[in-house]
Amino acid sequence: VHGILTRSLGISIAMQTEIESTRQNFVLIANPISGKGKATAIAENAYQQLTANGRKGRLELTTQSGDANRFAREAVENGLHRIIVCGGDGTIHEVVNAIAQKPDVVLGLLPCGKGNDLAGALKIPKNPADAIDVLLNGTPRQIDLGKIGEHYFDTIVTCGYDAEVSRRVTEGGVPFSGTAAYVYAAITMLFRYKSPVVRLEGDFGAYEGNILLTATGITSSYGGGMKILPDAVMDDGLLDVCIIKPIPRLTVLRMLVKLFWGGHTSHPAVEIHRTKSLTIHTQPPILLCADGERICYTPATIEIIERGLSVLLPADKG
Repeated sequence: VHGILTRSLGISIAMQTEIESTRQNFVLIANPISGKGKATAIAENAYQQLTANGRKGRLELTTQSGDANRFAREAVENGLHRIIVCGGDGTIHEVVNAIAQKPDVVLGLLPCGKGNDLAGALKIPKNPADAIDVLLNGTPRQIDLGKIGEHYFDTIVTCGYDAEVSRRVTEGGVPFSGTAAYVYAAITMLFRYKSPVVRLEGDFGAYEGNILLTATGITSSYGGGMKILPDAVMDDGLLDVCIIKPIPRLTVLRMLVKLFWGGHTSHPAVEIHRTKSLTIHTQPPILLCADGERICYTPATIEIIERGLSVLLPADKG
């Protein structure tokens, strides 16, 4: 009997070992059109290096909007705890909305998009080889998220002029990529934009009147590095809010340059606030974009979700 039990136990241990050895622990989701079509090659290289270093997982390529969200949800349902995204802020946005407020699920990034603002805020290297090193040796950390209704976001919500610029870039027709795409869209949109009347309510009180824009977020930058919220901290439990009142077109152009180092904040038409939530009312309703994606129309309430996302950072940035 003892021999039978021993052999049975040995078989059970062997079977368990085999199951563990084949169990996947990551999914790599790539948007093939990101990075002017370079995302597939970058993702395949990353996948090969991850598996060569003992990780087990699969590579999924998106073909349409919503695929990244679906792949991420399926991965979580199957018990995977590492979700890697090769793409831009739009693809990341989809994945974040599948893994938000799941602290045991960690997001890894291979930046390969027009803006890469979340990756920039997290100090993820743009060089693919260095970014892959972060996937292999990085340190998990929890950061804040924002939320509008049922939608989560990880960078900045735009309302007004910058929302229209984001819409123009996202919908295409801009003959540039990266930061140049946002600058081009900002200049061309300037001649057709009309400032809306808004009412903004937050911990700072209320503002009512016309605006050029209102940007509310977790990170400091949008548009590939324009520091609209230069002092934003990703884990302080607060939303940073920038309100810019209507200004002449030439002043807008000058301010666009200053955005790259946050120099706009000293202008008398600019207000910076911090708040746990922000309610926006307008008449008529206007578009809100988050992470560069169309989300909803006003009225809307934006709120902070403290430490709502686990991300993988370079080891020396944890």
